[in-house]
Amino acid sequence: MKKILLVTFLSLFLMSCATSPKRVEQTGGLDDFKAAKTALNQGNNDEAIRLFTKAIASGELAREQLKTAYKFRGNALINKGYYDRAIAEYSKAIEIDPKSKYASAYYNRGLAWHDKGDNDKAIADYTKAIEIDPKLVNAYYNRGFAWHDKGDNDKAIADYTKAIEINPKYAAAYINRGNVWRDKGDYDKAIADYTKVIEINPQFPLVYINRGNIWYVKGDYDKAIADCTAAIEIDPNYAWAYNNRGNVWYVKGDYDKAIANYTQAIAINSKLAQAYNNRGRAWKEKGDYDRAIADFSKAIEIDPTYIEAHKYRQKALEEKEKAEKGR
Repeated sequence: MKKILLVTFLSLFLMSCATSPKRVEQTGGLDDFKAAKTALNQGNNDEAIRLFTKAIASGELAREQLKTAYKFRGNALINKGYYDRAIAEYSKAIEIDPKSKYASAYYNRGLAWHDKGDNDKAIADYTKAIEIDPKLVNAYYNRGFAWHDKGDNDKAIADYTKAIEINPKYAAAYINRGNVWRDKGDYDKAIADYTKVIEINPQFPLVYINRGNIWYVKGDYDKAIADCTAAIEIDPNYAWAYNNRGNVWYVKGDYDKAIANYTQAIAINSKLAQAYNNRGRAWKEKGDYDRAIADFSKAIEIDPTYIEAHKYRQKALEEKEKAEKGR
């Protein structure tokens, strides 16, 4: 079976306050607090962590500032991939004022749980954030992603739909809802969602690939080729688009065009094992067993666990031996 690229997105929107990049003299806890926010907004996570730590230790921050310092230090930690420490920071922010409606702390802690792979705790935190702020669109989106990870497609669709209701131009929600419709086998609804994304952003090559994959499954090969071609026009270095267009030419029986597309994919990404495997299949269909075996071997060299490449190399070896005996 051909390898087809299917794309899923995870939103990682950390909620923080925008501050100007003005330098502040660090003369005390409040100044450290302001400078730390600036550092965070500038992407300097290490400096933000250092300054937030100084501000918290100063004892000069009011309750609201202290909550924010813990939350923002959590943001800097999650940016660095320190999920356990980030969770502790968000929990501390919530503990300082448990009666406050601090949706963003629950939401960000949910992101950290999600990145750790604990979907149940992520869902619980996203749900709490939604209870506090029913219009928190990213919480619906990420909760939908967590439900999808758990295999509950109906709940995932419900959350993506709610996110779209709040923000009708939320392209990522349409993409992920389309992916869930695809997984449920409702290809027409998947196509409708991908098409909506293209209406929102016509320069999004990944979505053309996703829609092209569905046309491929539905057997509408001309539309699949058109979508792959559109993706290539947007991004001429999109190796997967060439690979996928090669797949369509393969099933249409045009092995020369398939080979040309796989070759272009390999020229862009010499580590794309699927393109070598797929080109090997095309060579095998043309009876060029030596080239087929070479391509299957290259795919296996890149990925020794590539079962399909092992299987087709063996078939190519057997067919070559049979052909030589028949001469």
